[in-house]
Amino acid sequence: MKVLVLAVVLLCVCSLEGAVVKRDAETPGSSLSDVFTQYFQTVSEYLSKQLPEKAKTEELKTQAKAYLEQVNEQLSPIAKQLHTELMNFFTQLVETGKKAVQQ
Repeated sequence: MKVLVLAVVLLCVCSLEGAVVKRDAETPGSSLSDVFTQYFQTVSEYLSKQLPEKAKTEELKTQAKAYLEQVNEQLSPIAKQLHTELMNFFTQLVETGKKAVQQ
């Protein structure tokens, strides 16, 4: 009989202790879910706000680089032609000056 009472008391104590441990375990679990919720909110804010801004920045850099390359391709022949014509002009100017000095 004593063994039966002892077993019942032991069973009650273990279940009460298990309930207390379970209740204590649930409290940090809810804060853990709060941490995950906050983390996912932060990640979603980053993905929705900051990442597109960075993508726009990279897109603008790419567009600017493409524009500069296109302008360089278009202006390079014009600059070469201008250089050639300017050198011809100065050559003719020097030759005209030499002829004027010789006369």
